[in-house]
Amino acid sequence: MTDLSEILFYTSITILSLYILLQGVSMVSLFWLEDEEGVQIPENELPFISILVAARNEEQNIWRCLSALNQLNYPKDKIEFLIGNDQSNDRTLEIAEAYTQKHPSFKVFNITDSMGMARGKANVLAHLARLAQGEFYFITDADIAVNKNWARELLAYFEEDTAIVSGTTVVDDEGTMGKMQEVDWMYYMGLLKSAYNLGLSCTAVGNNMAIRKEAYWEVGGYETLNFSITEDYKLYKEVRLRGWGTKNVLNPQVINYSRAIHQFRVLLAQRKRWLTGAKELPLFWWFLFMIFGMFTPAIILLAFLNLKLALIFYLIKLSCQSITIYELQSKMRLDKNIDFLLTYEFYNTAVVLATGFYYILPIRLQWKNRTYTL
Repeated sequence: MTDLSEILFYTSITILSLYILLQGVSMVSLFWLEDEEGVQIPENELPFISILVAARNEEQNIWRCLSALNQLNYPKDKIEFLIGNDQSNDRTLEIAEAYTQKHPSFKVFNITDSMGMARGKANVLAHLARLAQGEFYFITDADIAVNKNWARELLAYFEEDTAIVSGTTVVDDEGTMGKMQEVDWMYYMGLLKSAYNLGLSCTAVGNNMAIRKEAYWEVGGYETLNFSITEDYKLYKEVRLRGWGTKNVLNPQVINYSRAIHQFRVLLAQRKRWLTGAKELPLFWWFLFMIFGMFTPAIILLAFLNLKLALIFYLIKLSCQSITIYELQSKMRLDKNIDFLLTYEFYNTAVVLATGFYYILPIRLQWKNRTYTL
């Protein structure tokens, strides 16, 4: 090897070794560290709770969302449903209002004014929180169908010092894109839970979380927080800065089901939005993102220098990844998409590379028919 090729060889080996090490640590923390169990609250002690849903241009999903919420296994006299229409330019408001006419426990509010520094979804939630009467605010999205035990199960994980409990969201949709995103979300929900098990705080899932009213108002509500395109992480960060605890739960009873994104450009916009919001994460998270993002370039580089060694690394990575996904699907009682595990590898590689390229492009981010200056 020349000096340059030797440097490239050992650089790629280092990146790939770190990646495999991180995969191994993640698997150990997920499947060998004991999970805490929630403590179910007796029926007569269940608190009054508020369900908050921000909806923008969700005419295809809003009825499904509200119908699932209406099936929650929770006393009807201890729950309220507050739906905020975020200036939709489709039939979202009309459909939501039609639903509330049949179900009086649901209330729809057409949000047009900005409150404080809140914008977009955060602004809608800021308005709804002002109206909410519950001791806990449960937050989900209009493209989500919640598990019927979602509210009871998230409550079971709250302790006196717990501000936020975040559940598990997966995609439940048809077609290749739907199946790939189902595997993708399950895998990354596992990585999030793995980090939590290791004591590394990250974020809550904005379409599957509950926050204690006291903690929400201690930070002043969304209207007092600087705007972030990932409002869930912003709120999560602020409550932790004030000493509150948070929990990430991987439990079949707290699975919420999201719709898939079938347009690749929209999928990239979603990923760019996540990465943009992740700018505030601690440096060690960006180190992890870097290692995960550089696996494919590193494996390609190594293949030119030592094909046999590259194949060994690739097979180890694929095996660890597939085992993790299979075990997560088993743990969460989901259909095991064994046939999709190899297909997912190609899908994931394409999305990671395309996301990296799309992220650095000097273009404005568009999400839900809004343009954001980053």
